[in-house]
Amino acid sequence: MMTTDTPWHESFMVRLWAEPDGEQLVLRGSAHNVQTGRTVYFNTLDLPVGLIREAAERLSGAQERMLS
Repeated sequence: MMTTDTPWHESFMVRLWAEPDGEQLVLRGSAHNVQTGRTVYFNTLDLPVGLIREAAERLSGAQERMLS
């Protein structure tokens, strides 16, 4: 039986840009989860990679619950 508690997909809009910080340019960005409306800002790539990893784990868990 399939439930509708967990969406079967998650979409993210990721924006990257560079900002001057003294003599250097630094990476900045935001990741917006389309389903939840949550936006997080980051200055390293660890955060968006972690968000995508968490989404993949949620989706994998939903599939496992469906098959059991």
